[in-house]
Amino acid sequence: MHEALQKELATYEKRTPKSAAAHKRAMERIPLGVASNYRHYEPYPIFVKDAKGSRIHDLDGNEYIDHNLCFGALMAGHGHPAVVKAVEQELHRGTTFGMPHDQEWELAEEICKRYPVEMARFGSSGTEVTMHACRLARAATGRDKILKFEGCYHGLHDTALVSVKPQAEDYGDPDAPASVPGGGGIPKASLSNVPIAAFNNLPSVERRFKENPGRIAAIILEPIMMNVGLCLPQPGFLQGLRDICTKNGALLIFDEVKTGAKLGWGGASEFFGVKPDIICLAKSIGGGLPLGAFGASRAVMDLISQHKVFHGGTYNTNR
Repeated sequence: MHEALQKELATYEKRTPKSAAAHKRAMERIPLGVASNYRHYEPYPIFVKDAKGSRIHDLDGNEYIDHNLCFGALMAGHGHPAVVKAVEQELHRGTTFGMPHDQEWELAEEICKRYPVEMARFGSSGTEVTMHACRLARAATGRDKILKFEGCYHGLHDTALVSVKPQAEDYGDPDAPASVPGGGGIPKASLSNVPIAAFNNLPSVERRFKENPGRIAAIILEPIMMNVGLCLPQPGFLQGLRDICTKNGALLIFDEVKTGAKLGWGGASEFFGVKPDIICLAKSIGGGLPLGAFGASRAVMDLISQHKVFHGGTYNTNR
């Protein structure tokens, strides 16, 4: 190990003994000692005691500037007074009903005003809404395959957990990346229905459509790929995807879980001037609470209204 890294690790361990102890205790009952694999790192993660605004404090009392803000879910920071006040007021009226309420319509109306969609439905996370978007696209087209890009992250369902962070030996052809499972338990049938293309590489997308004529239901992507840092679309790339989808009768799904409500008032669709068929939202739209949404044209969303596609969820639009 590099000497400078050893020094930093020693400083980290000296500053955070309570986090070390908390992690050791959690390991007995929670795999890796954390609630999500993304929160685990060596030698152990920082355990948070509290947070306010842009600052977090760990169990040892150390203060940190939180540049992560829960992967973008906390646009207003931790415990923003306006958010706290609004949540406190609603807590007295009930948290979840399992029945319709007016705030569902209010949120759907706001989404339809800001994004190029006519109807919306809800979930509790980005994983949920990208899953429903893929299912909806398959139903709308009568096709099974969803094209995604190597390195893009769209949640943890079987369609999404393919070629997220493959090992170098599994990449395959740079212009025709292999479909690599993101872990055990991904059925081979799922892999076969998720062809992989290279981001910012339109020929690789066209190649997949030629290999699968009339079988690709949709392309799903983050308009700005954020699972690998920040990878902006090259000029013409998003419009090129729009044209390829239109030409081949496939739908274009923008996963705006991270770009939505941040990149612009109308998200990446407005910023880049490209209209997708389905938009997925989560993280920041919940103000730090679990909330997701997916929207599309009335014609596509009517598949739900007509009971051709089933969508449900106990905590959809929990208050």
